[in-house]
Amino acid sequence: MSDHRHNAIAYAAIILERADGAVLFMERKDTGFADGLLALPGGLVDPGELLIEACARETREEIATDVATADLRTAYVSQVLGDTGAPVIGWYFHTAAWTGDPTNAEPDQCARLAWLDPTDLPPDVEPTDATAVTAWHTRAHPTPWS
Repeated sequence: MSDHRHNAIAYAAIILERADGAVLFMERKDTGFADGLLALPGGLVDPGELLIEACARETREEIATDVATADLRTAYVSQVLGDTGAPVIGWYFHTAAWTGDPTNAEPDQCARLAWLDPTDLPPDVEPTDATAVTAWHTRAHPTPWS
């Protein structure tokens, strides 16, 4: 019998789409994960928090921008195994509605912000985020679980 006491790790990320179709990415630094790569704003879900609430909170914390949970739509879901073997579930939300001007609100963990064309992502985009943005943009059906 297997031991089911290992909890999955959940994170929420946002695909923030500008009027011209560009998507906001952050260059990670000094986090211990994907440092030097461009990633979507997002982070781990706190205890007692819904995924959609975590997405709004992380957006506010990382880029000083407010999104209403009512404006967030599920764009993609991923599942991978983390370094410890625990499942890591990523829930990606999309919106084109927000208030505030996105700025780097966590310069200790983010080197810069970049608006990228989702049809021409550079090779230094974090792979799971690149897959999520491509699937969202092309409206592809989810790929098999990895």
